Amino acid sequence: MIGMTADEHAARAAELAAEAENLYQICLVDYHTNINEDDHSEEPYVPGADLAMLTATTQLAQLHATLALRRPATTSEL
Repeated sequence: MIGMTADEHAARAAELAAEAENLYQICLVDYHTNINEDDHSEEPYVPGADLAMLTATTQLAQLHATLALRRPATTSEL
């Protein structure tokens, strides 16, 4: 991430947001189709690993989007 331009951060944020959307769809399908076998209930669930990956991808997208908004430091600010 060091040395990326604002445009590169914006592009990466868009890629990660698209990936997060795909992961969300996977989680949604899991929720509607999986039964929680661990506690033998009929309640649907989403595997923890899927949720962790969705969370991490979303956070990375947010980070890159924030960095894309940063303006370069001018000489007077250094």
